[in-house]
Amino acid sequence: MLDQPKGEKYWVQTDNGLKIDPNAPEWAKKEFQEYMKLMSGKPGKPGIITRF
Repeated sequence: MLDQPKGEKYWVQTDNGLKIDPNAPEWAKKEFQEYMKLMSGKPGKPGIITRF
């Protein structure tokens, strides 16, 4: 199970999905990108999709 993101308070729900507040600190932006990458469901290098 993944831990709750520390920068979740900077996440903004829009009509196009979740976005990160442009005024968020850099660490929160990086955390958001990494979290979204994990949750994307796109295959990794060997073509395997891993769900968390």
